[in-house]
Amino acid sequence: MRKEYGNMDQKPHHGETHYNLRIKIITVSSTRTSETDESGNILEKRFERYSTSRSIVRDDPVQILSELFRDFNEFDAFVYNGGTGVSRYDLTSVTIRKVSDKEVPGFGEIFRRRSEDQAGIFAYMSSADLFIVFGKPVFVLPGSPKAQDIGADIILDMIDHIIYETRKE
Repeated sequence: MRKEYGNMDQKPHHGETHYNLRIKIITVSSTRTSETDESGNILEKRFERYSTSRSIVRDDPVQILSELFRDFNEFDAFVYNGGTGVSRYDLTSVTIRKVSDKEVPGFGEIFRRRSEDQAGIFAYMSSADLFIVFGKPVFVLPGSPKAQDIGADIILDMIDHIIYETRKE
């Protein structure tokens, strides 16, 4: 069985393994609340086949990292949204990078390329990224609601392969 990935037609890696994952969705914002977190709502709906948990933290490195490591072992993957722009408050990628074992720049490249039709040149101002932290994937997406579907599509296409690769001996 072949699966289409963007404009490329590739075979899935390692069979059709599907993992029942626990994903933590973390919104980074100093203004959003659980009632106004549209981006978090979109991600939660897109990842409905998985077990999810959500939280909101301020644009603060200590809060960003505290939320990552709070109950770290209870989750298989983490998806941050918000804090990827160029303002002095956009600290998510910079903060996660400091504790990551590995950065996977291809994720951000794919995200920016797929976002260009929607956001134009501004898509390239995002530091959307994928990090591996203590063997677990940590995705970082922009906070805009429109970015969530693009990011979720990419994550859903690759999450099983990433989990396979990070767990193998």
